[in-house]
Amino acid sequence: MTDEKRISTPLVLAATSGMLVTAVLVYMSATGEEPEPEPEPGPLALHIDDSTPEAVAESFYDAWRRRRWPEAERLSMDEARAAVVQKRIGDESMQHDERIVAERGWDALAQAPLTMEMEQVDIEEGDRYSLRAVAAYEFVGQPYRRRVVLHVRGTAEGFRVTRMDLGEVLTELPPMFRGGGAP
Repeated sequence: MTDEKRISTPLVLAATSGMLVTAVLVYMSATGEEPEPEPEPGPLALHIDDSTPEAVAESFYDAWRRRRWPEAERLSMDEARAAVVQKRIGDESMQHDERIVAERGWDALAQAPLTMEMEQVDIEEGDRYSLRAVAAYEFVGQPYRRRVVLHVRGTAEGFRVTRMDLGEVLTELPPMFRGGGAP
């Protein structure tokens, strides 16, 4: 009788599998391939909601500050729509160099989440509302807060902004933006 020791088949298979996995990992790390860089963050998605006066006010203001004119136009009517068209025409009439600089600012705004702090909602006749709010987000790395009054009316398609009155800027703007039109 020989004292031959045998290793069980499952143990042999497990050891072989482990060696193969180790070999593959060593080979992959030795090829020098670097992992793909993570994509740069894109603009935050513009959330469009016209189901309540508060929701359409926030959606409209967010589209306005980001220069998303088709969406702002769809969410507006009357004076607000005329203001959207006027701003869009103004943006389109910029000189090429001026527009490149402005677009960088607009892209930065698109990265900053908006918070609308509703201070007061007045219910008026004929499914109309007046909303007083403070819009807050970051602008060129600084907190930006501004009072705004949005007038809203219910329609068969949802609520629409009829007028927007931009109010007092509650934070100090960087020196390069003082004296000019704020976003």
